Amino acid sequence: MKKQMLVGVAASLAIAAMPVVGVFAEDEEPAVTPMADPAAIEDVITVVVDESCTFNRTAGNGSYTRSMAQNALAANMGTSTYNAVCNNATGFDVNAVFEKLTGTGEAIEYSDTTPVAGSGTWTAHTSFGDGSNMIGAWQEESSTYTGGILMSTDGVTNDEGITATVTYTVSTHKNQGKGSYSGKATYTLSQNS
Repeated sequence: MKKQMLVGVAASLAIAAMPVVGVFAEDEEPAVTPMADPAAIEDVITVVVDESCTFNRTAGNGSYTRSMAQNALAANMGTSTYNAVCNNATGFDVNAVFEKLTGTGEAIEYSDTTPVAGSGTWTAHTSFGDGSNMIGAWQEESSTYTGGILMSTDGVTNDEGITATVTYTVSTHKNQGKGSYSGKATYTLSQNS
């Protein structure tokens, strides 16, 4: 009986000394979910460009007088130079309105045809574009000639703008009465919409 007990104790000790496989497995690392990136942040930069539109006479004095005989021609009665700078995106027109030269005798009418001695007409020639006499359609209600364009553009000008020089030509009638005759050329800048 002693032998059996010894064998049983030895067998128990042998089992206790053996490692137990699978009972104490290593802890597994938990799965890591990547963190989402934060939302983008924007800065908005806004520049507001101020409206800028100027129109000036840069040469000439705006008043031209000459003594003439009847049936005569003043091919260069005077010149004026104008400059326009404008940042309107659709551009502008400089419109021209002309009057008859009136005085003591028969009026000298505006014409887009270049005057000749004795025609009793006057015209304004612009250097802008292909260079031409500005048109002028007679308007009875305002007693003016309208429709002429001194200069125009369909977009923004650079900081030097655009320039046009006007040359006036006048002829007297063959039987022009003595005295003083005068009238105006008026130029107005209108921005396109």
